[in-house]
Amino acid sequence: MLYRFILLAVFFASPVNASHKTIRHDTIKQANALFDNYDKDITNLQKSIDMYDRITKESSSSHELYTAYYKTAMTYLIMGDFANLTHTDAINDYEKGAAAAKKAIAINPNGSEGYFWYAGNIGKIARKKNFLEALDILPKFLFYLSKSYKLNPKSTFVLEAYSELYYELPWAFGGSSSKSIEYAKRALKIDPNYTMPLTTMAKVYIKQGKYNDAKKVLEEVLNSKNPSYRAGWVMTDKPYAQKLLYSITGKTQF
Repeated sequence: MLYRFILLAVFFASPVNASHKTIRHDTIKQANALFDNYDKDITNLQKSIDMYDRITKESSSSHELYTAYYKTAMTYLIMGDFANLTHTDAINDYEKGAAAAKKAIAINPNGSEGYFWYAGNIGKIARKKNFLEALDILPKFLFYLSKSYKLNPKSTFVLEAYSELYYELPWAFGGSSSKSIEYAKRALKIDPNYTMPLTTMAKVYIKQGKYNDAKKVLEEVLNSKNPSYRAGWVMTDKPYAQKLLYSITGKTQF
């Protein structure tokens, strides 16, 4: 009798567990879809965070928890970038993003994404600080970015971050136009439809006075047919490319 009871318990319990797993999987998919369309409705960012938050409260799967936390960190970073549209405080958004990334790292110390989005959020905080305060954050930023790179040297996000870093840093602190171009090209070799590295390359070319080269890559951004991150292209890369192209109109390369 006890044996039959156990069999019945297993029989009825299994579909329920599977159902919960399916629901959580669907929730992550829905959250991702909302994030991927934040250009259509900026409130999709907060909606996706709310859905990722459901996963962190309901799931016991380390994979699901890790994914939800690093995706939350990513989304808070974008919210901070568009704080004027989301009506939030940018620094607060980046701090929440960093906190979520730290939780992702704690769950999976071998995951590249947690380290990357932690570096990204504290890097954004540094940009909001004065020069000396930003320099204090730089070593930590470099440590976490390096950790992310070691775990996944083919991450296009990481490669683009290095490209931007070498462009932004003064020469005395390790800045290098050639390294910036090198990392941008590495990212584009992996994903030719990733438009952000092209805008970074354009900035380097403009700094170097290579306006024809800058014009070429900026037009590539503007005419992108299948950008890998459409919302980011619509909201950031395309308008920025238009702005840069306008700034060099009429200039010639010698």
